[in-house]
Amino acid sequence: GVLGLDRIATELVRIWGVVLLWVFGIRVEHEGEANLPARGGGIIVFDHQSHFDIPVILSITHKNIRFGAKIELFKIPMFGGAMRAVGTLPIARENRSDVFKVYKEAEKRFAKDFIFVLAPEGTRQKEPQIGRFKKGPFLFAINAGVPIIPVVIKGAHAVLPKNSLGVNLGKFSRTVHVRVLPPIDSKQFKADELDPFVDSVRASMVKTYEAMPSE
Repeated sequence: GVLGLDRIATELVRIWGVVLLWVFGIRVEHEGEANLPARGGGIIVFDHQSHFDIPVILSITHKNIRFGAKIELFKIPMFGGAMRAVGTLPIARENRSDVFKVYKEAEKRFAKDFIFVLAPEGTRQKEPQIGRFKKGPFLFAINAGVPIIPVVIKGAHAVLPKNSLGVNLGKFSRTVHVRVLPPIDSKQFKADELDPFVDSVRASMVKTYEAMPSE
C-alpha cells in the first residue's frame, strides 16, 4: 500500500544522506535521537548553516523524515520531480498564504508518523551562529497539534559555508555534532502567543549550541 511506498521513500532518502556524508568524509556524532516522537509525528526545527544539514539529520534516524525546501528548487529538472515524489514540502518564502496552504495540506500526514524538518531562520546563515527565527513552523505546530522538536547542529558550517563551492576545504574529514532536544508540546501555546513559544525554543537551542564541542 501507500504506507509501504512512504517507507521505501524514507529509506531511499536516508541512504542518499548517509552516502553523501560518507563520500565527503563527514562523521556525525549525535545524541538525543530517543527524543523523536515514536507516534504522531512532529516538526523538527534546526539551525541552518550548510546544505549538509539535511543529510546530517537524515543519517541519525530511520523515522519518516521529510523536509521543507524553497519552491525554486522544485523547478530544477529531475531533481524537482524527485523532491516532490518523496514528499518534500514546497515553501514559497515570499508568499505566506501559499506556505500556510502547504502546511494545511501536510497536517494529515502527521497521522502517518511523518516528521517535517523546517529551518526557522528561513535560510542558511552566513556565520556559525543561530539567527533570528520566523514564526511559520511554530504556527504550523500549533495548528496541527504536534510537538516541536529542536535539533541543534554544530560544525556543518565548516563543511560547506554559504557561498562556498568547496566541501571540507583543507581537511580530509570533519565531525558534525547533533543534539536532539526534548519535544515541546505546542498545545500549551495559542496562535496569538507565538513570541514566547518561538523565544523559548530559540533560547534553548542557543544555550545547547554554545555548550557543544566545535570540532
